[in-house]
Amino acid sequence: MNTQDTGANELDAVSPLDMNIRAPSYFVLQTGHHCAACKQSTPVFALAVPPGHESTEADIELDEDSANTMGLDPDAFHDWLFSPVQWLKVSGPALISQTGLLSESVAQTLQGLAPAFRPDPASHGQWTNFCEHCGKAVWEGLLYPTVGQPFCPKDDIAAARINVHTVNAPFAAFYGMCWSDSYRNKWPLFKRLGVECSEAD
Repeated sequence: MNTQDTGANELDAVSPLDMNIRAPSYFVLQTGHHCAACKQSTPVFALAVPPGHESTEADIELDEDSANTMGLDPDAFHDWLFSPVQWLKVSGPALISQTGLLSESVAQTLQGLAPAFRPDPASHGQWTNFCEHCGKAVWEGLLYPTVGQPFCPKDDIAAARINVHTVNAPFAAFYGMCWSDSYRNKWPLFKRLGVECSEAD
């Protein structure tokens, strides 16, 4: 596992209001994948954060009486919509995908560590892997969700094929999908990051 220290500033300095996850450090993961377009093996990359990262609160807590209603009344919806961002500490690790935004320092680090992982203009700037041979975008559905895919290893042997670069610098991003340790199929990956998961967690 490689470690990099970029000497970045305080975490809050790189966490604008439009981000929904932040951490004092992060992981850049790298493994191989056969491109669906040209069938050649190409490096692919992913981002993960350690236990103790923070995420914004997206859920609304409803009391028992309001749980059966059709929705929030207009005043409650207004209060929720314009309430300040709340950050919650998350005890487990997370792998993120559908990444729409990254802080400038993280984006600069990725230029060196993961040159094939960059914004895709055809997908509204979502950070995407591109084949180093044919230049085609690699669909995330082939990388993350199913056991046996590059970032969903089935066991420790498969997980060992993933290179892990630890970056000791602040991380901030806006993601669309977060794979936490509640996804049991991600446990071999998280073990590769040094985090043992179990039913008791």
